[in-house]
Amino acid sequence: MSDLFIRPRYFRDVIFHRHTDRAIGWLELFYDLVYVATLIQIGNFLSDNLTLLGFGQFIVMMFVVWWAWTGETLYQNRFVADDWLHRLLIFIQIAGVAVIGLSVSEAFGDLSVQFTVGYVMVRSIMIVLYIRTYVTHPESQAQSVNYMIGFGGGIAIWLGALFIPAAYHWVAWLVAIAFEIVFFARSSLRPGPNPWSIDVHHGVERFGIFTIIVLGEAFVKVLDDAQGTALALPQILFGIAGLVVLYAMWWLYFSDTADDTFDEVSANKTISWGYGHLLLAVGLVSFGVAVKKLFSSTISYAGEPVTEEYRLLFTVAIALFLVALALIDYGINDDLTAKSQKVAALVHVVSAVAVVIAGLVFTGVTATGFVTIIAVIMVVQVGLSVYQEAAAPPPAEHYPETT
Repeated sequence: MSDLFIRPRYFRDVIFHRHTDRAIGWLELFYDLVYVATLIQIGNFLSDNLTLLGFGQFIVMMFVVWWAWTGETLYQNRFVADDWLHRLLIFIQIAGVAVIGLSVSEAFGDLSVQFTVGYVMVRSIMIVLYIRTYVTHPESQAQSVNYMIGFGGGIAIWLGALFIPAAYHWVAWLVAIAFEIVFFARSSLRPGPNPWSIDVHHGVERFGIFTIIVLGEAFVKVLDDAQGTALALPQILFGIAGLVVLYAMWWLYFSDTADDTFDEVSANKTISWGYGHLLLAVGLVSFGVAVKKLFSSTISYAGEPVTEEYRLLFTVAIALFLVALALIDYGINDDLTAKSQKVAALVHVVSAVAVVIAGLVFTGVTATGFVTIIAVIMVVQVGLSVYQEAAAPPPAEHYPETT
């Protein structure tokens, strides 16, 4: 109970008794689940708007929501805070996330103002968190001021968008995010060591947990849409192929990538690793929508060629996932891994090209047939990953010391 009255502390100043490394807190997990609930609504928006314009709007909302999530994630990464006031502020922030989620279906129309209000709520709480840190943790005042100004400038642009036509609000949203990115990059790229660096292992775990929840969303979408379906041979065969793709996606990230730390010394690699996870989330949510659509097509017309929009959505989803993996692998610290991350990244890029070619060439196959083709490409990648892992020597740090 005494933890409820402890001010925010920089993570390097805290001794964690229960684990060798710092563990993810229950409030952080709750926060992630609320965001994923909003991502489900964004996926539903894409499902109802399978056009080029709809996909563009889907990406904009994914960027907005993911960027909002990273704000709190990086704060909670640097500072250990779980007292009563911090919890109250996060609960208010969660209410803002709920407002965003409720506004997704008409974020580019009648509910654009409500969508803006939800985002401003989330960002305003971030400023309050940094004001509190400024007061209670004097050593990090410069860092806190930097974030207060950056988030404050972004909020001003979001609110300014309310004075332009609703159809163009999304442009201001992206401008606001671009402002924050450039503003924060300005300080992070200064020469010399960063006295307030992030907790790398905690960050890797937090991004990994968020990713596994989003990946599991694919099951939610299919089961919710096809509840009560009596499985016949076409649905069983599609299910096998779809699960192979899903398992391969899990393997390529969680067995092959998730536990490796990014190279925090290189700004380019850190950026590649971080924004690779944005693209990863876009690919995974798109994948869930595509699988739902393809599975429903096996119920309605199992023997007919898959429709173009479903085939292309599945193609884009897998390709984005693979490109995201390439960016993440590039950002990983090669010195701490057994195999070459550059080679792994190249394999993912080549595989993404193969997936795109398959999506453009195999136009006359059924949903099951097309997903099976993609499953083969994914399984080959898993095989290459296993081979590369087995053939690589252990990292230098694992060698026994010699005298």
